[in-house]
Amino acid sequence: MVGPSMAHRSRSSLATLVLATFVFLGLHEAFVPTAAAARDLAMQRQQQLEHSAAIGAVLSVAAVAPAPVLAARGEDDEEGFDVRIIIILAPAAVAVSWALFNVWRVLFRQTVRIGESASGSSKLGLGADD
Repeated sequence: MVGPSMAHRSRSSLATLVLATFVFLGLHEAFVPTAAAARDLAMQRQQQLEHSAAIGAVLSVAAVAPAPVLAARGEDDEEGFDVRIIIILAPAAVAVSWALFNVWRVLFRQTVRIGESASGSSKLGLGADD
């Protein structure tokens, strides 16, 4: 007797197609390799790690090489004015001067308005909506 439950028990062709696609695309690393292949792969990775460590050591030695040259310069050498001070302080000086300009400008206007009015009100000269 073949019923509707038999159709659910049959194998799916989609799962077979997906597995074949993975194998075809080279995604065979999902399977466990043989012992000899695993040993060869481990040795190959170890050689790659040793090679990259050697390159890293050479690059770090090359990066540290100028340090003795800069250390030989000494603290006693006077080369004149240090421009780094201006580079650090210039933006702060510009910001402070801009803030003071805005504050003193408003203060000056307010003082002039108070001086011009007979009542001492600072609203003299302003419109009704100001």
